[in-house]
Amino acid sequence: MSDHPIPKGVSRGTLCTVVAGWYAAGASEGATQTSAVEDATGISDAVSRQTAFLDDVGVLDVDGRDHRLTEQGTDLAAALANDREADARAAFRDVLADWPPTRRVRALLADEPMHAPALIPVLAGLTGHDTERERVRVGLRTLLDLWTWAGVLDRTDRGAYLPGRVEDSPQSSVAVGLELTLDVDPDDIENLVRAIQRGLSEDDLSTVEADLDLTE
Repeated sequence: MSDHPIPKGVSRGTLCTVVAGWYAAGASEGATQTSAVEDATGISDAVSRQTAFLDDVGVLDVDGRDHRLTEQGTDLAAALANDREADARAAFRDVLADWPPTRRVRALLADEPMHAPALIPVLAGLTGHDTERERVRVGLRTLLDLWTWAGVLDRTDRGAYLPGRVEDSPQSSVAVGLELTLDVDPDDIENLVRAIQRGLSEDDLSTVEADLDLTE
């Protein structure tokens, strides 16, 4: 048994069509059979082969003999189904970010960018697959394509793969209005603002703008 499933014998485009098909078949609302996804996509021979990979990265959850989209999977599938490519790229990047093979390959390529012929066997080792099988080779190339499309990996001018620039989440900002009298000690004002900042930081609100209204 492999350590981590990979896309099985399909291109990135077909894989994305399958993911969108889960949304079209209603998997964001409840447990859905692969046959319903096959009907929604018109793909009859590849849908079931992708479920292990989609389960492993967190797009799908197993529900008995069926599957349903996770919250992250719903965001991704909805973006793909509605042709929102930028959102789909970002959603796939989020889905793949914590997948162990993603972390390993980014760490590896940070030390030494690699071209596909050298990288494919390494990926096979990281995921526990045998490159003698054609479907495995196709799946590993699709995985590289997916990582690059989502921005997890990038390529040099000579085609070598290296880690992509994964942007931090944008900072949140909140404005706080304070009405104070003129006889308030300035140190007390500073301490109050700092206390507000500390409290808001627990909710990941990293930027606080204080609007001080000093009245007599």
